Amino acid sequence: MRENVFAFGSNMCSGRFRDYSVVPECSGRAALLQNYRLCFNKKSRDGSGKANVERYSGREVWGVLYTISEADLKLLDDGEVGYNREKLPLRMPDGAAIEAWAYLAHEPAKQSKLHPYSWYKRFLVEGAREHRLPAPYIEALERIEADEDKNVTRDREKRSLVCRA
Repeated sequence: MRENVFAFGSNMCSGRFRDYSVVPECSGRAALLQNYRLCFNKKSRDGSGKANVERYSGREVWGVLYTISEADLKLLDDGEVGYNREKLPLRMPDGAAIEAWAYLAHEPAKQSKLHPYSWYKRFLVEGAREHRLPAPYIEALERIEADEDKNVTRDREKRSLVCRA
């Protein structure tokens, strides 16, 4: 069985997505989640903020729609620690409506000062470019405030992942 998954965070970068050993059936496609906003209120074990979406009238979040096998969906479930999988309604650039699984933070942090690491932000920006999301959205991603990861080994490892299908 095939499953649709909407990636709005680091998984927009196909290299990051494949790092879970997940193999999309084809290249990801741009998709839009309406009446939600992108935030970084999922506190990671490393102390940084990871991407999440939350309901917010009038806002929208662009992301990447992947089609994967049911077995690969289980791999994502195991890898997306701290997130719950939920089915959300999306719009495709041609206006078509589709539903897809998305991973939303199980316990979003109340503090608003969480920032992603710069390597994590790179996954969003390069993944958005890779999948040709709208230029104004990419520009908004580029303006996200990010912190440098003091763990040089992790930083180097994450930067080695390439965002290309």
